[in-house]
Amino acid sequence: MNVGKSQILEFANANKLVNADLLATAYGMKPVTARQYLSSLAKTNVLVRVGQGVYSIAQKQPFSYTPSELVRKVHERLTAELPFTDFCIYDGSIFSSIQHHLSTNRAIYVETNRDAVESVFTRLKGQYKNVYRQPSTSFMYDYVDLREECIIVKTLITESPMMKVNGIKIPTLEKLLVDMQKDADFDYLRGSESYNMFRLAFDLFAINTTKMMRYAKRRGIDKVIGELMNQAK
Repeated sequence: MNVGKSQILEFANANKLVNADLLATAYGMKPVTARQYLSSLAKTNVLVRVGQGVYSIAQKQPFSYTPSELVRKVHERLTAELPFTDFCIYDGSIFSSIQHHLSTNRAIYVETNRDAVESVFTRLKGQYKNVYRQPSTSFMYDYVDLREECIIVKTLITESPMMKVNGIKIPTLEKLLVDMQKDADFDYLRGSESYNMFRLAFDLFAINTTKMMRYAKRRGIDKVIGELMNQAK
């Protein structure tokens, strides 16, 4: 049976969520053909992948963030000096689109391999004024002023969900939402603020909940994230 794009979109819209099996059953096609249709529409951003093989109409915008000039400079220096090391680098403005009450955060976050944290910290401390390594919650509240430019170096969790922007690896929204609930330096975002940020994130952006829960499980907080996710939906 020949199925057009409009028919698939109407089906996806009517069912809210669609996968290859549902589409194949509805139109009498092979599941492999249905997967090809769905994958093709996802590549053109007509559909968005929200789980393992599950798609929905792309009514919500993809999360976006543009690295600052300072992020770019830090990235260029570190990748030149440590070309075989992994990095995820971003600044505090990455949270602005999901905050109801904007808080000034001028920190640069540098996440790297566990065995490279000390080397990265030493290199950056020799060039920049306020550089901190794996700061605890109490240290953050007592000594770190996020209104001032600073750099926070911490361990990059293996298999972290990331994406590339202008050649720089940055966290996906799924990673940010999980890290907010785990990392000591993000303690200020927790409590009622984190609930509001979760709700706004789900209202505005397409979120791959399967990816987020897989990462949350790696970090040992899948129950916490599951509760926040259910409240936000």
